[in-house]
Order: sequence, then structure tokens, then C-alpha cells
Amino acid sequence: MDSYNTILSGMKDKYTELSGNEIPEGSDIDIRMKVLAGEIFNSKMNLEFIKRQMFASTAEGSYLDIHARDRGLSRIEAVKSRGEVTFSVNTAREEAIVIPQGTIVGTSGGNCVRFLTDNPATLSAGALSVTVPCTAESGGLEGNIAASAVDIMITNIIGIDSVTNQTRFTGGADAEGDESLRNRVLNTYVSVSNGTNAAYYKKLAESVDGIKSANVVSRARGAGTIDVYIGGYNEQVSSSKVAEVQSLLDEQRELNVNILVSAATAAYLSFGFYIIIKDGYNFDDVSAQVRSAVDAYVNSLGVGGDVVESHLGRTILSVEGVYDYSWMTNYISFYNVADSEFAVLRALNIEEDTL
Repeated sequence: MDSYNTILSGMKDKYTELSGNEIPEGSDIDIRMKVLAGEIFNSKMNLEFIKRQMFASTAEGSYLDIHARDRGLSRIEAVKSRGEVTFSVNTAREEAIVIPQGTIVGTSGGNCVRFLTDNPATLSAGALSVTVPCTAESGGLEGNIAASAVDIMITNIIGIDSVTNQTRFTGGADAEGDESLRNRVLNTYVSVSNGTNAAYYKKLAESVDGIKSANVVSRARGAGTIDVYIGGYNEQVSSSKVAEVQSLLDEQRELNVNILVSAATAAYLSFGFYIIIKDGYNFDDVSAQVRSAVDAYVNSLGVGGDVVESHLGRTILSVEGVYDYSWMTNYISFYNVADSEFAVLRALNIEEDTL
């Protein structure tokens, strides 16, 4: 698109060509042309913006959401991580201590992540600890904290000396970004749901609340059979959710087609690599961003989605501050996930390397 200066220069050149006169700087006609050139430039900018929003391949934000709705899709919202925290006392008490539902605990440090207890609990008289299920206050990957990260009580419980999480919190996911949503929208054009193909059953299954992804396998048990594996947000779905999807697909299936819906199981993966950071960057900051990026990549794969080494490498190198990376010898860099599985990142070991 022409810049403001290009437009203004063209207007002045045309004026000189037609009138035979140069335009004096600061004259009335000079000011008028500058104002007009600015308006033309702004109009062209708006037209370029509108053109980008007209197509799913270039639309952004709320405009991309409109394209998604036209294809029967919606942006996946952020998911809260879940886990357990343990409240402890240094010396057993003679009286019980009640821990109300909604008690808030968190991680120390500059970026405190807060968690709320899911139900009330009681540390019995004579006991030293009690473990309570807990959910992150906000959705997002930052809630997937390591074991022992919880160390402060934001809600003060008289008599409790300490709190911690003995295992990591899992299941948290950021709200779906534009690129992920764009890919899902574009895939609906590549694999058109026509009421008889795999895309049709996949779209139906994923329309059910709580289903993050589905994998459809045709002829899994012979001609006329379809197996559908469904997964939640980094966790296996319940039997009631399987029954809900089974009922929906049975209602919408073709004649003489036998559909079997099953809960996909987690394939727990571990990665380890060295990263070289660029000058002027802090390793702890960069490694935290790499961790989030890798977690997001694995979360985006869905049921049956393989971990591809080149894609994972591109994810790492896309993080600002990463100069290069290499795999640790005791880790493999790709995983062929089964049709009935979904990848979940169990552990990620990142160490600094130098040139």
C-alpha cells in the first residue's frame, strides 16, 4: 500500500503537471493537499484492515470469531488447573481445625498464582495434616505448577502452620489463540462435514461441552464401524460424558453405521533440552517462556495428535531470546501418539547451554 508521503508526492506532482506551477511550502494549497493526503491514506489503511478481516486466513480477534461461528465453531476458553494441597501443623492439636471451602493459597514470588479449595475439610484432632482438592483461581497454563510450589496461605487459618502441594497441578490451558482457532476454521474447509465422513462425527463430538478434541477412526472394527475417541482438557473424560457423546452420535449417525465412543487416555510425555540464550536475556525468564510455549504446543495436539520434532523445535525457537537448542541424550524428541491417546506434558527439563 502507498505510504502517506507517496500519496502526497503524487498529488503535488500531478498539480504541477496540470498547472505548470510549483506548490510553495506552507501555502494554502500545500496545507489542503497534506490534509487530503492524510485522509486518503487513512481510508486505504481502513480498507486494508477490512480486507484482512474478510478471510479466515488473515482475520484476527473478534473478526476471526465471526468466521468461526459461521463454521459452527467457537474459541476455546481458558481452563483452570486442578490438584491437591496439604495443610499441616508442626505439632498435633487437641482440637480439630476447620478449613472452609474457598480457602485461598498461593505461590510466593513476583507472579503469585492463587488456588481455592474445592470443598471444606477438617484437620482432625491429633492429626498432622489434611489434603484438600484445589482449583486455580484463573484459567491458564500458569496454573500448571510444579510440586511444592504452593507455600503461602492467603486466607489465614488459625492453627495451620504450613501448606504445600505434594504433586503438580495439571489441566490448565490458556484461552485459544488466533492461530489455533484459525487452523480449526480452515480445516472445516479442507475436511468438509457432509453428514457421512469423519469430519462430521468429529465436529459433532467436539460440540459437546467439556470435549476439547475428538479423533474419528473409520472401519476400526470392520466395514460400517466408526470408533470415536474423545478427550477433555488434559484429562480423561468421565463415563457420563462418554455416554452423552454416544447418545448424540447415535441420534445423528447414518443408517447401518455402528459408532462406539470411548474416552481417550493420556500419553504422558517428558522432554529435556539445552537452550542457548541471546545476549542481554535472562535464562530464567526465557526458560519460563519456553516452558509455556512447549506446554501450549502439546495442549494443542488433541486426541491422536503426534508430537513432531520439527514443529516442537519451531515452537522453542519462536520464543524471544532463544538463540539455539539441542536435545538431551536421554530424551526422545518425537512421539507417535496412538489414535486413542492425547499427549500430556508430564515433565520438562531445561538447562542452559553456551556456544
